[in-house]
Amino acid sequence: MRALIFLVLLLLVSCTHTIHNHGAPGISVELWDKIKVGDNKEKVVHTLGAPTLVSKFDENVWYYISYKIKQSNFLGKRKYSSKSLQISFDQDDRVTDIKEINVAERSLAVIN
Repeated sequence: MRALIFLVLLLLVSCTHTIHNHGAPGISVELWDKIKVGDNKEKVVHTLGAPTLVSKFDENVWYYISYKIKQSNFLGKRKYSSKSLQISFDQDDRVTDIKEINVAERSLAVIN
C-alpha cells in the first residue's frame, strides 16, 4: 500500500510546471519604456539598476537581460525565452540608441 501511495505522489509531483526567472527582475522589464534617447547614464541606473552586462568591445553599450527557463513536468523538455535591452551611449554619457531583443520560447539543447 505504501508503494502505491508513493507512486501516486511521485506522479502528481512530476506533473507540475517549474519556471525559473533569471537576469533583470520582471519589474525592470516593465520599466524599460521609461528610458528615452537623450537620458544620461545616471537616470538609466536610477531607473533600471546596474546593467546585467557591459560590452567588452565598447563600454558605452549596456545590456539588461531577463530570461526564463520553463519545464512543464519532471521528465519534460526545458524551454528557454529571453528579453534583452541594449542601450548605447555617446561620449557625453547620453542614450543614443535603444534596442529590444526578444528570443521566443524554444527548446534548450541537451549536451551529453
